Amino acid sequence: MRRVSILCVLAMVAVLLSLGCSVGSGVGAASGEIFEYGCSKSGDYCASDADGGVCGPSSYDLHPSFFAGEPIDDLREYSQGSDNLIMYNRLTIRLQRSGKRIEQNDVLTFDITSSYEVARCVRGRALKDGTNDWDEANCFRASATAPGRIRLQWDSPVQASLALKATCTANLVASAVSAPVPLNYSSTPNPTVTDGSWQSWVEFEQFGTAAQYDRAPVDRDPVSGKFRIELEDRIYASTFLVTLEDDQVVTAARNNLPKPSPSIGGSLGGDPTTGRFDFDIRRGQGAQFFP
Repeated sequence: MRRVSILCVLAMVAVLLSLGCSVGSGVGAASGEIFEYGCSKSGDYCASDADGGVCGPSSYDLHPSFFAGEPIDDLREYSQGSDNLIMYNRLTIRLQRSGKRIEQNDVLTFDITSSYEVARCVRGRALKDGTNDWDEANCFRASATAPGRIRLQWDSPVQASLALKATCTANLVASAVSAPVPLNYSSTPNPTVTDGSWQSWVEFEQFGTAAQYDRAPVDRDPVSGKFRIELEDRIYASTFLVTLEDDQVVTAARNNLPKPSPSIGGSLGGDPTTGRFDFDIRRGQGAQFFP
């Protein structure tokens, strides 16, 4: 009986360890050129200009080894007759240099404020009259089987930001922008783009159950307003491009305030070798802010 009990305990430990190891696992890349002034007591993170000008972006590689997704459900409830209600089910994706706390990490975050809108872009459904069933202001599809490209910016269904808490000690955040930051967004909004050539975007090839590549666009199902990402769902971004601007500069433009000089910026990604991520949603310590 003692031997059986020990074997049972060892088996349970092995199962728990295997589950624990899966949390944060995945593959990806996030490299490019970044600058951050006042990075630490040692000075700036940047490449010196040979002519003695402003210190510019320097090569940077996040080397992501920990991937986490946190689904956050819209707390509104459906009632009878509310079938057309769109739920703003959220998904926060983090690419981290390590599995340490985010306060001690370099972290690239993709904050999806509407899983429904991303799912519509990935599904690529067309109506019988030829109308595209997705938000063309924030989504571009090169073909019926191409991944859905989503614009990245503070006013898009997907936002992105970078914080270098392991590389630097300065408390700075850079946000993704889809076009150069104007003096004031209300008077000079971003130019209209119809070909997906934004300065910041992410292409999702798999987003939970959203993709239906085996069907013609007119035969694809409409995305439910309740669409959400579940545990064990796959999140696969085949590539991304993130153009980063100091969040203080972006905030000033949004609020019609004088723009400060940027202290952080640069870009990451642009092709699958420099920007991508692929992982399954797992529950566990480190993967969720709220276990």
